[in-house]
Amino acid sequence: MSIDRKTRAFVKELQRAYFEMRDTEKILSMATEDVLWSGLYHSNIHESGGLEAVLEADFSRFPYPFTILDTSVETRVLSNTHCLADCQLRLRAGTPASTAPEVQLSGSLVCSLVDGVLRLRQLHIARIDSSAHLPGLSQSILTASDPRIQRFIEKTTRELEARSQDLQQLTENIPGGIFRCLYDEKLTILQVNDGFLSMFGYTRAEIRERFDDSFMAIIDPRDRSSTLLEVKRQLRQKSTKQIEYRATRSDGSTIWILDKGQLIKSESGPDSFYCILIDDTAGKEAQENLRLSLERHEIIMDQTTDIIFEWDIQKDTFIFSHNWQKKFGYEPMTENISTGTIAHSHILASDIPAFTGILEDIRQGSPYVETEVRIKKANALYIWCRIRITAQYDENCEPFKAVGVIVDIDSEKRHSQELMQKAERDTLTKLYNKGTTESIIEKHLSRCPENSLCALLIIDIDDFKNVNDTRGHLFGDAFLMEIAGKIQTLFRSGDVVGRIGGDEFIAFIRDIPDIQVATQKAQQVIENFHSLDVFNEDDAETSCSIGIACYPDHARDFHELYKRADYALYQAKRQGKNQYVIFDRELEVMALKNAAMGVYSAVNERIDSDSEVSPQAVNSQLVEYVFRILYKSIDIESAVHSILEIVGRQFDVSRVYIFENSEDDTHCANTFEWCNDGVAPEIQNLSHVSYATDLGGSYLDNFDENGIFYCRDIASLPKAQFEVLAPQGIKSMLQCAIRDNGCFKGYVGFDECRNNRFWTQEQIAALSFISEILSTFLLKKRAQDRVEQSAAAMKTVLDNQNSWIYVIEPGTCRLLYINQKTKDLVPSSEVGMYCYEAFFDRTEPCARCPARSVGSASKNCTMEIYNPMLRVWSSADASLITWKNRPACLLSCHDITRYKENQT
Repeated sequence: MSIDRKTRAFVKELQRAYFEMRDTEKILSMATEDVLWSGLYHSNIHESGGLEAVLEADFSRFPYPFTILDTSVETRVLSNTHCLADCQLRLRAGTPASTAPEVQLSGSLVCSLVDGVLRLRQLHIARIDSSAHLPGLSQSILTASDPRIQRFIEKTTRELEARSQDLQQLTENIPGGIFRCLYDEKLTILQVNDGFLSMFGYTRAEIRERFDDSFMAIIDPRDRSSTLLEVKRQLRQKSTKQIEYRATRSDGSTIWILDKGQLIKSESGPDSFYCILIDDTAGKEAQENLRLSLERHEIIMDQTTDIIFEWDIQKDTFIFSHNWQKKFGYEPMTENISTGTIAHSHILASDIPAFTGILEDIRQGSPYVETEVRIKKANALYIWCRIRITAQYDENCEPFKAVGVIVDIDSEKRHSQELMQKAERDTLTKLYNKGTTESIIEKHLSRCPENSLCALLIIDIDDFKNVNDTRGHLFGDAFLMEIAGKIQTLFRSGDVVGRIGGDEFIAFIRDIPDIQVATQKAQQVIENFHSLDVFNEDDAETSCSIGIACYPDHARDFHELYKRADYALYQAKRQGKNQYVIFDRELEVMALKNAAMGVYSAVNERIDSDSEVSPQAVNSQLVEYVFRILYKSIDIESAVHSILEIVGRQFDVSRVYIFENSEDDTHCANTFEWCNDGVAPEIQNLSHVSYATDLGGSYLDNFDENGIFYCRDIASLPKAQFEVLAPQGIKSMLQCAIRDNGCFKGYVGFDECRNNRFWTQEQIAALSFISEILSTFLLKKRAQDRVEQSAAAMKTVLDNQNSWIYVIEPGTCRLLYINQKTKDLVPSSEVGMYCYEAFFDRTEPCARCPARSVGSASKNCTMEIYNPMLRVWSSADASLITWKNRPACLLSCHDITRYKENQT
């Protein structure tokens, strides 16, 4: 049972023990030893050990029990072990008199858990009615002539006079102004305090002479009409008003006034207002500055092309920002998204499982998910988008809502896919290259069931060397392209076809019922080779030899399967070529004997070996390696540093570096650098290089239409450029442009400091491609950095406001934003908590809250709020705003504790 429920039950039990049972022992057992007790007959506080004497005195003074006619108890939890209770009782005294009077009492109690048991720590009882006489103080017991009554009356009179003087002092010293005026056309002033005169800078005589005692004349002319209409509107609902308007001081300055008043009806004359005025000029200025800050934030949000959305998990409904229609050209689905995506989806059918998967992950409690899907536009074309979703949790830590963003990554994705395809494909035949082929087959074999049958075919063109020797390499390349295309058409889309060497191809056939399928496919390949008419000669015939090995009969991993297919290919060559051979164990024994005699496999006689690798293969593998590092890296900058070193050592250059342009593209800076052994770094000396001043203004003209700047001897460069490059020890260099949507944004460079190096076309092509990959990921990283900096700047603006500022969700009071000043005041507060939970330690919304008073009729509301948990008074202003494209309530709280304390 919670402490507040325990306290309510405890209070009712204590009431029965005191009023009905008159049980001293019971009451003593319910109280702490140091209980503080202020009863009906005792105005002083009794310390430890005195409670028993007090109770005996109370019960001897009036020994009769009471009947509890009605009781109510309200509680407020102070902590996990302390609870405050306020109660009201209506009693009937059990006197011998025929007519027993009724009495109304109020009580305040503080209860504490002591060793797991609730105990009374403080109590105060007081009467709240004036008509009935409490038994024991009634006329039936104490007469009016009783000297004790006389002393009580005299004492009460003195106390009332003292309180009247205190009230007068309080009125004169309260911050702001107090005044009384008639509710007439000119709001005729009847009474003012010194604070009122100080606020406006007038004397009482000046108000009478200059304004004819009209408060309406003091109000700024711009606000008189609207103020009067607002007062009339509020008075139709209740007899109080709370308004804001501008007023003019004696020095001519304008101040903002917060006016809180009570209309007092009069039967004998005109009604009048009793009003308290607070100078809210500073608060208004802070509110306006905050409004401008939030407006700037909204402008930034509107300028982004990203789509923000909110998902109500229980209702399965989505709310999208207006950017959806701007991006896709139609209204989005908003209901039954997670269940209706298959039948009526904007998402490509093959991507739906990825989308529904992340929704299910959120439902199961994942705090953050993301995926990439293709979404249809109005023109029926699909674009790639990245979806990120963050969950919101209720008080039971169950996900009930989620917010997310949809980012258009179509250009980035297609560029990445293009780069990936370039890295995975053989440049000549467009088939998978050797590394990619191996990776795909290995991945499939690792997941292949035991009862599945697959076949690996190595296809070698017979006597291809003669084609190159007699017809030339250009003809040979065309011939290979024709062969590759023919082989590709003979296999299913799910099979893997790749080029693994100069004239060698590989085919992997998945999930076949028996070995005959593989042999039939091999025979098809041989027959199609025969049908190729590329030589235009009657006696010229193209043929191939094929080696076949099967999973799992011959091997269970790629390398072993490849080796056995290679043995079979070697046997097909030995048997006269133009045929296929299936691996068997005798071929393996024969291959081992051949190896002992120095004869190796058919493929190894021609395919690039580990000891003799062609430059093209090395470059292709390096490009693929660079791309994979960047694509899978979390820390792009660290990955770039590693890649510069790998590339530098692979191509044996002196220095590899990246220069990035400034925001206005007038300067560049050396942001990344790797230096070979013995080469001095230059990055510290090149942090601000001007294209116009330092490089002569024509540096970009060095780059050709492909973005390549190749200089074999820097002595041939213009003087300004030479003077920048020569001190770095550079002899020759190669630079590749970084472009963003066609605009020059910097370059990747390779320096040679030892001699005037000649760069081959293969090296230039490889380094250019690597540079393109680097620039793609680097530009993306810089764009993300700029977005994060903008968001950080907006947060800094709000965090440096001298107010407690937070944004809540209307209706639920869930926190959407907390500025730093608020976080400093309440360190335990977090976005996603309820404001009444975070700031007031309550379990339900506050009864008195300015956020409750704003809506379609009133866009803002200001209240003075006391926070007992923080012991802070604040002037809390609530305003309706749009936060991340949805309605929200902004609360700006200004500390007025000092003024309130001065009042008391």
